[in-house]
Amino acid sequence: MENFAISHRQVDERTCVVAVQGDLDLASAPQLKLALVELLGKGYGRYVLDLSRLTHMDSMGLGVLVGFHKRLDDQARLALACVPPKQRKLLELTGLDTRFDSFATLDEAVSPGSASALPFCTDAAMALGLASTALPFATSRRAEALRWLRILRLHGEAARVLCALGVGETPLPGVDPDADEMIPAAARSDRDPVTSVCELAVRVARKRGAPSVGTGDILAAVMHFYGSDFDAVLTAHGTDRDEVFGRLDAAA
Repeated sequence: MENFAISHRQVDERTCVVAVQGDLDLASAPQLKLALVELLGKGYGRYVLDLSRLTHMDSMGLGVLVGFHKRLDDQARLALACVPPKQRKLLELTGLDTRFDSFATLDEAVSPGSASALPFCTDAAMALGLASTALPFATSRRAEALRWLRILRLHGEAARVLCALGVGETPLPGVDPDADEMIPAAARSDRDPVTSVCELAVRVARKRGAPSVGTGDILAAVMHFYGSDFDAVLTAHGTDRDEVFGRLDAAA
Protein backbone atom coordinates (compact mmCIF):
# COMPACT_ATOMS: atom_id res chain seq x y z
CA MET A 1 0.00 0.00 0.00
CA GLU A 2 3.08 2.23 0.03
CA ASN A 3 2.53 3.27 -3.59
CA PHE A 4 -1.24 3.69 -3.31
CA ALA A 5 -2.66 7.20 -3.44
CA ILE A 6 -6.04 8.89 -3.92
CA SER A 7 -6.71 12.49 -4.85
CA HIS A 8 -9.80 14.36 -5.95
CA ARG A 9 -10.78 17.64 -7.52
CA GLN A 10 -14.02 19.38 -8.29
CA VAL A 11 -14.61 20.05 -11.99
CA ASP A 12 -17.87 21.92 -11.45
CA GLU A 13 -20.64 21.99 -8.89
CA ARG A 14 -21.94 18.59 -10.03
CA THR A 15 -18.77 16.76 -11.11
CA CYS A 16 -15.90 15.39 -9.06
CA VAL A 17 -12.82 13.56 -10.40
CA VAL A 18 -11.18 10.96 -8.16
CA ALA A 19 -7.71 9.83 -9.27
CA VAL A 20 -6.51 6.41 -8.12
CA GLN A 21 -2.81 5.49 -8.24
CA GLY A 22 -1.17 2.14 -7.53
CA ASP A 23 -2.63 -1.24 -6.55
CA LEU A 24 -6.32 -1.35 -5.61
CA ASP A 25 -6.49 -4.52 -3.52
CA LEU A 26 -7.36 -5.97 -0.13
CA ALA A 27 -5.07 -3.54 1.67
CA SER A 28 -6.02 -0.34 -0.16
CA ALA A 29 -9.69 -0.91 -1.05
CA PRO A 30 -10.97 0.33 2.36
CA GLN A 31 -9.09 3.59 1.83
CA LEU A 32 -10.84 4.21 -1.50
CA LYS A 33 -14.20 3.21 -0.01
CA LEU A 34 -13.81 5.75 2.79
CA ALA A 35 -12.80 8.51 0.37
CA LEU A 36 -15.78 7.85 -1.92
CA VAL A 37 -18.25 7.73 0.96
CA GLU A 38 -16.97 11.10 2.20
CA LEU A 39 -17.37 12.59 -1.28
CA LEU A 40 -20.87 11.12 -1.54
CA GLY A 41 -21.89 13.39 1.32
CA LYS A 42 -20.97 16.45 -0.74
CA GLY A 43 -23.86 15.79 -3.11
CA TYR A 44 -22.12 15.59 -6.48
CA GLY A 45 -24.23 14.32 -9.36
CA ARG A 46 -21.35 12.75 -11.28
CA TYR A 47 -18.26 10.95 -9.99
CA VAL A 48 -15.43 10.22 -12.43
CA LEU A 49 -12.72 7.75 -11.44
CA ASP A 50 -9.44 8.49 -13.25
CA LEU A 51 -7.74 5.08 -13.44
CA SER A 52 -4.88 6.07 -15.73
CA ARG A 53 -2.32 5.32 -12.98
CA LEU A 54 -4.00 2.19 -11.64
CA THR A 55 -1.53 -0.70 -11.69
CA HIS A 56 -3.65 -3.55 -10.30
CA MET A 57 -7.21 -4.24 -9.18
CA ASP A 58 -8.56 -7.36 -7.50
CA SER A 59 -12.03 -8.45 -6.40
CA MET A 60 -11.91 -6.17 -3.35
CA GLY A 61 -11.33 -3.19 -5.61
CA LEU A 62 -14.20 -4.24 -7.84
CA GLY A 63 -16.37 -4.60 -4.77
CA VAL A 64 -15.70 -0.99 -3.79
CA LEU A 65 -16.78 0.24 -7.24
CA VAL A 66 -19.94 -1.88 -7.23
CA GLY A 67 -20.79 -0.91 -3.66
CA PHE A 68 -20.37 2.80 -4.35
CA HIS A 69 -22.45 2.52 -7.51
CA LYS A 70 -25.28 0.98 -5.46
CA ARG A 71 -25.14 3.88 -3.00
CA LEU A 72 -25.83 6.47 -5.68
CA ASP A 73 -29.36 7.78 -6.08
CA ASP A 74 -31.21 7.67 -9.40
CA GLN A 75 -29.88 11.07 -10.48
CA ALA A 76 -26.18 10.43 -9.77
CA ARG A 77 -23.70 8.65 -12.03
CA LEU A 78 -20.33 6.91 -11.70
CA ALA A 79 -17.99 6.93 -14.70
CA LEU A 80 -14.59 5.36 -15.28
CA ALA A 81 -11.86 7.07 -17.30
CA CYS A 82 -8.62 5.72 -18.78
CA VAL A 83 -9.13 2.13 -17.62
CA PRO A 84 -5.89 0.16 -18.23
CA PRO A 85 -6.20 -2.85 -20.57
CA LYS A 86 -5.79 -5.50 -17.85
CA GLN A 87 -8.40 -3.90 -15.65
CA ARG A 88 -10.77 -3.41 -18.59
CA LYS A 89 -10.46 -7.12 -19.34
CA LEU A 90 -11.31 -7.90 -15.71
CA LEU A 91 -14.45 -5.75 -15.95
CA GLU A 92 -15.47 -7.55 -19.14
CA LEU A 93 -14.85 -11.02 -17.67
CA THR A 94 -16.99 -10.20 -14.64
CA GLY A 95 -19.76 -8.62 -16.72
CA LEU A 96 -19.26 -5.27 -14.96
CA ASP A 97 -18.19 -3.39 -18.08
CA THR A 98 -21.84 -2.56 -18.82
CA ARG A 99 -22.55 -1.36 -15.29
CA PHE A 100 -20.35 1.75 -15.50
CA ASP A 101 -20.00 4.48 -18.09
CA SER A 102 -16.44 4.16 -19.39
CA PHE A 103 -14.40 6.68 -21.40
CA ALA A 104 -11.03 6.44 -23.13
CA THR A 105 -9.84 9.83 -21.86
CA LEU A 106 -10.52 12.00 -18.84
CA ASP A 107 -11.53 14.91 -21.07
CA GLU A 108 -14.28 12.79 -22.62
CA ALA A 109 -15.48 11.66 -19.20
CA VAL A 110 -15.86 15.20 -17.79
CA SER A 111 -17.22 16.85 -20.93
CA PRO A 112 -20.80 18.15 -20.55
CA GLY A 113 -22.17 15.83 -23.23
CA SER A 114 -20.81 12.66 -21.61
CA ALA A 115 -23.46 12.69 -18.89
CA SER A 116 -26.41 12.90 -21.27
CA ALA A 117 -28.27 9.73 -22.14
CA LEU A 118 -28.40 8.42 -25.68
CA PRO A 119 -31.79 8.59 -27.39
CA PHE A 120 -33.83 5.41 -27.77
CA CYS A 121 -34.96 4.44 -31.25
CA THR A 122 -38.69 4.02 -31.83
CA ASP A 123 -38.67 0.21 -31.54
CA ALA A 124 -36.63 0.36 -28.34
CA ALA A 125 -38.90 2.96 -26.76
CA MET A 126 -41.96 0.87 -27.65
CA ALA A 127 -40.40 -2.27 -26.14
CA LEU A 128 -39.58 -0.44 -22.91
CA GLY A 129 -43.11 0.88 -22.71
CA LEU A 130 -44.53 -2.60 -23.06
CA ALA A 131 -42.10 -3.93 -20.45
CA SER A 132 -43.18 -1.24 -17.99
CA THR A 133 -46.73 -2.49 -18.37
CA ALA A 134 -46.01 -6.23 -18.38
CA LEU A 135 -43.32 -6.69 -15.72
CA PRO A 136 -45.35 -5.62 -12.66
CA PHE A 137 -47.51 -8.73 -13.18
CA ALA A 138 -44.52 -11.11 -13.16
CA THR A 139 -44.14 -13.20 -10.02
CA SER A 140 -40.45 -14.11 -10.41
CA ARG A 141 -37.26 -12.93 -12.04
CA ARG A 142 -37.59 -15.73 -14.57
CA ALA A 143 -41.14 -14.65 -15.35
CA GLU A 144 -39.82 -11.14 -15.93
CA ALA A 145 -37.12 -12.53 -18.22
CA LEU A 146 -39.77 -14.45 -20.18
CA ARG A 147 -41.81 -11.28 -20.65
CA TRP A 148 -38.73 -9.44 -21.93
CA LEU A 149 -38.14 -12.22 -24.47
CA ARG A 150 -41.73 -12.15 -25.70
CA ILE A 151 -41.57 -8.37 -26.13
CA LEU A 152 -38.14 -8.19 -27.77
CA ARG A 153 -38.83 -10.96 -30.28
CA LEU A 154 -41.38 -8.62 -31.89
CA HIS A 155 -39.34 -5.42 -32.13
CA GLY A 156 -36.39 -4.20 -34.20
CA GLU A 157 -32.94 -5.73 -34.27
CA ALA A 158 -33.67 -8.00 -31.29
CA ALA A 159 -36.60 -9.50 -33.22
CA ARG A 160 -34.39 -10.20 -36.24
CA VAL A 161 -31.75 -11.86 -34.06
CA LEU A 162 -34.19 -13.99 -32.07
CA CYS A 163 -36.24 -15.00 -35.08
CA ALA A 164 -33.06 -16.00 -36.94
CA LEU A 165 -32.30 -18.32 -34.02
CA GLY A 166 -35.77 -19.86 -34.24
CA VAL A 167 -37.07 -18.36 -30.99
CA GLY A 168 -40.85 -18.63 -31.09
CA GLU A 169 -43.71 -17.55 -28.87
CA THR A 170 -43.91 -20.87 -27.02
CA PRO A 171 -41.09 -22.82 -25.35
CA LEU A 172 -39.93 -26.26 -26.37
CA PRO A 173 -42.25 -29.16 -25.40
CA GLY A 174 -41.83 -30.32 -21.82
CA VAL A 175 -39.89 -27.24 -20.68
CA ASP A 176 -41.29 -24.67 -18.24
CA PRO A 177 -39.24 -21.43 -18.46
CA ASP A 178 -41.43 -19.79 -15.82
CA ALA A 179 -40.58 -22.26 -13.04
CA ASP A 180 -39.04 -20.13 -10.30
CA GLU A 181 -39.73 -18.87 -6.80
CA MET A 182 -42.08 -15.94 -6.45
CA ILE A 183 -40.60 -12.53 -5.62
CA PRO A 184 -41.75 -11.42 -2.15
CA ALA A 185 -43.82 -8.23 -2.19
CA ALA A 186 -41.31 -6.48 0.07
CA ALA A 187 -38.45 -7.28 -2.30
CA ARG A 188 -40.39 -6.20 -5.40
CA SER A 189 -41.11 -2.74 -3.99
CA ASP A 190 -37.42 -1.80 -4.22
CA ARG A 191 -36.80 -3.32 -7.63
CA ASP A 192 -37.02 -1.27 -10.80
CA PRO A 193 -35.92 -3.69 -13.52
CA VAL A 194 -36.94 -1.51 -16.47
CA THR A 195 -34.83 1.41 -15.23
CA SER A 196 -31.90 -0.93 -14.57
CA VAL A 197 -32.16 -2.44 -18.04
CA CYS A 198 -32.41 1.05 -19.58
CA GLU A 199 -29.18 2.14 -17.91
CA LEU A 200 -27.39 -1.02 -18.98
CA ALA A 201 -28.66 -0.66 -22.55
CA VAL A 202 -27.32 2.90 -22.77
CA ARG A 203 -23.90 1.68 -21.68
CA VAL A 204 -23.99 -1.18 -24.20
CA ALA A 205 -24.84 1.30 -26.98
CA ARG A 206 -22.11 3.71 -25.89
CA LYS A 207 -19.56 0.93 -25.79
CA ARG A 208 -20.23 0.10 -29.45
CA GLY A 209 -20.28 3.79 -30.43
CA ALA A 210 -23.93 3.83 -31.47
CA PRO A 211 -25.79 7.15 -31.88
CA SER A 212 -28.93 5.68 -30.28
CA VAL A 213 -30.11 2.72 -28.21
CA GLY A 214 -31.77 -0.10 -30.12
CA THR A 215 -33.58 -3.26 -29.12
CA GLY A 216 -30.37 -5.21 -29.66
CA ASP A 217 -28.79 -3.14 -26.88
CA ILE A 218 -31.81 -3.83 -24.67
CA LEU A 219 -31.52 -7.56 -25.39
CA ALA A 220 -27.84 -7.54 -24.37
CA ALA A 221 -28.73 -5.54 -21.25
CA VAL A 222 -31.48 -8.01 -20.31
CA MET A 223 -29.03 -10.90 -20.61
CA HIS A 224 -26.56 -9.11 -18.32
CA PHE A 225 -29.23 -8.08 -15.81
CA TYR A 226 -31.07 -11.40 -15.48
CA GLY A 227 -28.09 -13.74 -15.92
CA SER A 228 -28.99 -17.38 -15.33
CA ASP A 229 -32.73 -16.63 -15.29
CA PHE A 230 -32.62 -15.36 -18.86
CA ASP A 231 -30.30 -18.24 -19.78
CA ALA A 232 -33.02 -20.65 -18.64
CA VAL A 233 -35.60 -18.86 -20.78
CA LEU A 234 -33.31 -18.98 -23.82
CA THR A 235 -32.64 -22.68 -23.26
CA ALA A 236 -36.38 -23.33 -23.09
CA HIS A 237 -36.68 -21.70 -26.50
CA GLY A 238 -33.85 -23.67 -28.10
CA THR A 239 -30.91 -21.27 -27.98
CA ASP A 240 -28.34 -19.79 -25.58
CA ARG A 241 -26.57 -16.53 -24.80
CA ASP A 242 -23.49 -17.36 -26.89
CA GLU A 243 -25.64 -17.73 -29.99
CA VAL A 244 -27.52 -14.52 -29.21
CA PHE A 245 -24.35 -12.49 -28.58
CA GLY A 246 -22.84 -13.96 -31.73
CA ARG A 247 -25.81 -12.76 -33.79
CA LEU A 248 -25.76 -9.36 -32.12
CA ASP A 249 -22.04 -8.94 -32.83
CA ALA A 250 -22.56 -9.93 -36.45
CA ALA A 251 -25.39 -7.42 -36.81
CA ALA A 252 -23.40 -4.54 -35.27
